[in-house]
Amino acid sequence: MVLAVLPLFVTAGLGAPAFAVGVVEGVADGSAALVKVASGWYSDRTGRRKAIAVAGYATTVVGHGALVLIAAWPLVVVARGLAWMGRGLRQPIRSAMLAGSVRDADLGKAFGFHEALDTVGALLGPAVAWAILATGGSFRTIFLVALAPGVLTLLAFATLTRDPRRAAPAPAPVWQPLPRQFWRLVAAVAVFGAGNFAPAFLILRAAEMLRPELGRPAATAGAILFFIGYNAVGAAASFPAGWLADRLGQARVLTGAYLLFALACLAGVAGHGPIAVGLMAIPAGAQAALVTAGEHALAGALVEERIRGTAYGVLNGVNGLGDLVSSLLTGALWTLAGPVAGLLYGTLLAVAGAAALAILNPKRFAPA
Repeated sequence: MVLAVLPLFVTAGLGAPAFAVGVVEGVADGSAALVKVASGWYSDRTGRRKAIAVAGYATTVVGHGALVLIAAWPLVVVARGLAWMGRGLRQPIRSAMLAGSVRDADLGKAFGFHEALDTVGALLGPAVAWAILATGGSFRTIFLVALAPGVLTLLAFATLTRDPRRAAPAPAPVWQPLPRQFWRLVAAVAVFGAGNFAPAFLILRAAEMLRPELGRPAATAGAILFFIGYNAVGAAASFPAGWLADRLGQARVLTGAYLLFALACLAGVAGHGPIAVGLMAIPAGAQAALVTAGEHALAGALVEERIRGTAYGVLNGVNGLGDLVSSLLTGALWTLAGPVAGLLYGTLLAVAGAAALAILNPKRFAPA
C-alpha cells in the first residue's frame, strides 16, 4: 500500500523532483543491504531465525508509521530507510526458513507460491489506496490505514512460526565460504541489479504517460491502477514461474526475467495513454515474479542448508546495493535528461545482466 503511493506523495504531495524518489528508494535499499548479510550470517551462527524476523517486521511498522507525520521529503528518506532496514533483517531469514522446509526439487514452486501470496497482498494494498484517494482521502490517510496489515503480519509471524529444531551447531569459523557457483550467480545479479530500478519509477512513469490525456488527479489514480495491474500479473505469474524454474532450470527462467524487465522499460519509452500503461504492466509484473522466484530458487539449489541464511543475506545484500545504485542513477537521469534516459539505462543493464547470466551459467558449474 505504501509503495503504491510513496513516489506520488514525494513528487505531487511534497513537490520534490524525480531525483528525490531516487534518493528515497536508493537509501532505503542501501540501508536494507547493510543489514541483510549480517542478518543471514547471524541466523546461521545461532539458529535463531524467528526473533530476527520479528524484529524486522516491527522495525518496518515503525518506519512506515512515521510517514503519517512527515512534511518534508528528506524525512521520508529517514522513515523509508528505517522501514527497509526492517525488511533487510527479515528477508534472508524468511528465505532460509522457506528453503529449509521443502525438497531441493521443489524450491522453484515453493518460492513461486510464496511470491504469489506476497503479491496478492501487494495487489490488495494499492486497491485500498486507490479507493481512499477516489473517495477524497489523502496520502496520510493511506499511510495510517497501512499500519493495520503491518501490525497483523507482525503478530501472525510472532505467534504462528517457530525456529526449526536442530542439533546444537559444532564450533564453526566466523565466516563459512560460499561455493564458487554461487558467486557466479551473484556476479550476474549485480549486473542486472545496477539497472533494476525500484517500481516507484514505473509508477511515476505511468502517471506521466497518463497526465496529457487525463489530467493530474486522474493520472495519479491511474498510476495506482497501473500498480494494481502490475501486482495482478505478478500474482498470476509467480507459481507458474516457480514451476518453470523447476522444470526448465532456474538460470533459464531468470535470464528470461531479466529480458522482460528490458521489455517493460522499452514499453515505458514507446507509448503514452492508458493502453500503453496497461501494456507496460504486463512484462513489468511478470519479471518481478520471475526474478524473485528464479534468484532465490537458484541460490537455494547452489548452497547447502547450513549456510543458506548467509547465502540469502549475500544475495539480498547485493540486490540491495544494486537497487541503491540503480535508483540514484535512474533518479539523476530522470531529472537531468528526462524519463526516457532513465528507462533506456534500465534496458541496457537488464540485457547485460541476461548476457552475464547466460555466459557465467552458475548451474553448469554446480557440483553433481
